[in-house]
Amino acid sequence: MEKQFTKIDERFTKIDERFTKIDVRFIKIDERFTEIDEQFTEIDERFTKIDERFTKIDEQFTKIDEQFTKIDERFTKIDERLTKNDENFKKVEELLQRAPGKGDTEVQESLQEKLTILMPKVEEQLTFHQKASSTPSSQAEFPPTQPSSAPVTFSISVSTPSLNTQLPAPTIATATPTKRRRVQDVVGRPAHSIEGASASSIPSRDAPKSLFEAAVMGDVPALRRFLSDGRSVHARDLYGNTALHLAASNGRTEVADVLITKGAGVDRLGPQSRTPLHCAAANGHSATVARLVGAGAAVEARDARGATAVALAARGGHAAALQSLLEQGASVDTKDVDGRTPLSHAVRGKFSSVVALLVGKGANMNEAAKDGDTPLLSSITHESPEIFTFLLEKGATVNAADIKSETPLLVAVKNQKRDFVQLLLSKGASPTEVSNTMESPLSVASRDGNGDILECLLKHVKQSERAEIGRSLREAASAAVVWAFADAAPDVVLGEAGRQALFASAEYARQEVLRALLQVGVDANAIDGIGWTALHHAARNGHASSIRVLLAAGARVDGSSTLGSPLSVAAKNGKRDCVVALMAGGASELTEALNWARQNQHQSCVLEIERQIARRTKLNDALKTTGPFTARF
Repeated sequence: MEKQFTKIDERFTKIDERFTKIDVRFIKIDERFTEIDEQFTEIDERFTKIDERFTKIDEQFTKIDEQFTKIDERFTKIDERLTKNDENFKKVEELLQRAPGKGDTEVQESLQEKLTILMPKVEEQLTFHQKASSTPSSQAEFPPTQPSSAPVTFSISVSTPSLNTQLPAPTIATATPTKRRRVQDVVGRPAHSIEGASASSIPSRDAPKSLFEAAVMGDVPALRRFLSDGRSVHARDLYGNTALHLAASNGRTEVADVLITKGAGVDRLGPQSRTPLHCAAANGHSATVARLVGAGAAVEARDARGATAVALAARGGHAAALQSLLEQGASVDTKDVDGRTPLSHAVRGKFSSVVALLVGKGANMNEAAKDGDTPLLSSITHESPEIFTFLLEKGATVNAADIKSETPLLVAVKNQKRDFVQLLLSKGASPTEVSNTMESPLSVASRDGNGDILECLLKHVKQSERAEIGRSLREAASAAVVWAFADAAPDVVLGEAGRQALFASAEYARQEVLRALLQVGVDANAIDGIGWTALHHAARNGHASSIRVLLAAGARVDGSSTLGSPLSVAAKNGKRDCVVALMAGGASELTEALNWARQNQHQSCVLEIERQIARRTKLNDALKTTGPFTARF
């Protein structure tokens, strides 16, 4: 027997050597990952520096915004002063209206007195506007609040009207400006002049301040004004967008029309190498899409990720924009850099109307991406039963596998989608087809402990596929799975497959499965290829609970192996709880177990076995005087 244990030790030694080699490999892998981590650390440092640069840029833009805020405040004050000037001119007009009963001299003297006070203020405003038109906004200064003391010369000519006529407006010879002067062109504010200025002419704070804002807001008059002021239709904002990109993204078809008429390029590339047509399609603006296509935009142009306008419209679920593109002959099956078609994107987004539109236009329902993902697989993983049913009804291939050879049925079982499973089985999907990872729908359902799905699968297992039942039974994870197998294939469960499942459940402490296997009739004393029972497997792995279940079902506590009893196996491996459970169940080979525990220096096991020997010795000695007793040693 010692020779047999020596052979077992040699086997375990070889196994240890293999694990040592595996450890060495893992160490090398760890070193490689350490190098990769260092590289990522360097990349993070670079990105940190980039972030710091962008932070500085943001600070500069913040300062610029503050300067523009100050400029706005100054213009507000200017507007207020212009309004006051309007009020002063109105007062003059009212004065002239009340003058009809007086002579020329009296009227002229009255006006002279009023205008002597008013004109210095007017001249100060005019002087300031002349300086503002030629001085940068950041350097412009406001005129003093007090009127200048310098004398002002002017002349007034007034004719005496009749009582039924109104006086004409006074002619100010030296102060009237010859033309309107712009206050500030930099921020795009409308021009003002002393003539005709009023509170109602002050521009709105919401008015666009640039060509790009006009394009986004759809303000065609403002757009035309910026263009007439010399702004180029090809100008780009900080992100690389032209005005046409912004108009297309926001569905401003009228703005797009003006820009195209002015020569804007319909195929110019913006951020992510997208054209205006990409922008319009991605945001679902069908009218803008039609205008751009009508202007000659390339419908098959691709962005940086290889997506066409059709793909972007499908990804966003924009059926109207997609319809507009398809009517212009755009392809429905173009692939992006990931190998995904517009149909794949629509399925992943759960856009059923877009899916129906693409399939109706002839999209390939079985086209796989680089990872092998098909539209049907996507409808399962993205939980879209409506699209899933639609694709099956339209003839999608039920057994088309991905890059890991996983079929739609296997994916549905993994995601525990019972309705999907039933529908796929009704369409002829195979419940036993094995993937590259050695998984089948049957084995996965068994491993996951899903009895309901397993019942559905077992009903569709052919007689030639029953071998897969045995393999799947060994992975059973619940009592429901065991009962499902027992109902569908009792001969398999009570045969070799059932015995192997019993050993596995004892070894991995799957108590529920262990009890179910024993209940359906699997032999608790079945032995494997080396003569071990389920008790041996439970003892080696330290599962005292499995030992108690097996003993309660009638398992022989001392086993029948020539390689030692379950107690010896537990003692040799230092499984104290198993030693206690087996001795409580009546294990008799205590001496051999004690030797193994001492040899492997498992002191806790040694103490328990010695106590048991002492108790039995004491009991035997006590009973010798009362009658015959056969001690179990």
